[in-house]
Amino acid sequence: MDKFVFYDLETTGISPAFDQAMQFAAIVTDSDFNEIERVDLRCRLAPHILPSPKALHVTGVKPEQITNSNLPNAFEFSQALQEFTKKWSPAIWIGFNSINFDEAFLRQMFYQNLQPDIYATQSWDNSRLDVMKLVWATYVKVPNALNWPVNEDGSISFKLDRLAPENGFAAHNAHDALGDVEATIFIVRKIKALAPKLYSNLLETRNKHFVNRLLYSFEPIEVTLRFGAHPPRTYVGCFCGAQKGFANKIGFFDLDQDDPMGLISGSEEDVREAIEGSPKRIRTLAINQAETFQLAEISKEGHKAICEAIEGNSNFREMVSEALAGRYSDESDIEEPVEAKIYNGFVPNSDKNLLDQFQEADWQERYEIVKSLKDDRLRQLGQRLIAFYAPELLSLKQVEKFKTFVRTKWGIQENDVSWTTLDKVADQLEELDKEEAEKDFIKNLRSFYEFRLNNFELKLPN
Repeated sequence: MDKFVFYDLETTGISPAFDQAMQFAAIVTDSDFNEIERVDLRCRLAPHILPSPKALHVTGVKPEQITNSNLPNAFEFSQALQEFTKKWSPAIWIGFNSINFDEAFLRQMFYQNLQPDIYATQSWDNSRLDVMKLVWATYVKVPNALNWPVNEDGSISFKLDRLAPENGFAAHNAHDALGDVEATIFIVRKIKALAPKLYSNLLETRNKHFVNRLLYSFEPIEVTLRFGAHPPRTYVGCFCGAQKGFANKIGFFDLDQDDPMGLISGSEEDVREAIEGSPKRIRTLAINQAETFQLAEISKEGHKAICEAIEGNSNFREMVSEALAGRYSDESDIEEPVEAKIYNGFVPNSDKNLLDQFQEADWQERYEIVKSLKDDRLRQLGQRLIAFYAPELLSLKQVEKFKTFVRTKWGIQENDVSWTTLDKVADQLEELDKEEAEKDFIKNLRSFYEFRLNNFELKLPN
């Protein structure tokens, strides 16, 4: 029997690598959406995170809620989430915009807290779906299945907090993780009831092996995508190669482009331009991101012949594979922060065994385990955890090194960094004041930041 884990996170900001989940909520159901279990977990703020004032304002989270000593710390929170994932495996993990947002936050939470499996929602026979993508496909394929809220400028809103109430879900507690989970289940129920064939087709896309078989059939395939604020659109194309060294990334050949046969018999430069240029003649998509791949319902005359030409031209597919690999190669000499190195290679098997031990050990034992890790990333993250939660094990010099790291991180005066800095906090507080946010809330926020910064001998800019 299929099980769903509908879930959502509330976070300190929008950067998975440099922000943190504050709340995790989930409702486990059977395939008919009958509830089996629900959880609503919160945690304390990690010592090196400055939350975004705007994120706290949107979610309505008060500073005392994320500094409450009765809550688990972020490390304990990550342990609880990994255990919850194991408990309900195998299941289909599903949320609203979950693959690009919530999923990325979960992986970083597991990675930065030395959990054994950062891909927990894909391990143990788990799979994933994203309701936002189902909604896009519904808008294009079965538009009468849902009511579509309209923005002031006349455009359609695809946001959950607008979509659920527009379709009759009156109890939506927006920007609360559990409220968003309930709203997501409501929307999926409607799609299944009013667009059953589409729902059944898209349910299959949770499995990348199914998607692989579909693509490698070299039949005309359709997928619904959305770019920016534009309405979703369904594209008809054909698989034309997988990225060399990373088979989850594939080229998707637009079957409605001008001179398709010319490109299939073209040069390496033609292929690179088709991938990188505009309009996209070859789109880069992923087989493990629950995109809405399905056999094209309407295939124009000539589409099948183009797919057959791609299937019969292995040299063209090899050029696509090479071009995709070249596009994603990182030739930068700039040293990345450890958070950004999450996908920089596999963890050695010996370290995986140590990570299992790390979870069961006390902090003194963890301190010794960290020194034995071979992976530089894990050793750095482990040393950070010791500084967070067992500073008494460190020398005064090591403690000061950690404080210097935090002071440098928060005090940096570059606007393009991905984390919240002192300058960003000051700017956002000023913006909230101009937007006439509640005065007491802003005053409370200012006091929170001043106290937090004082611990590191820092002050908010005037």
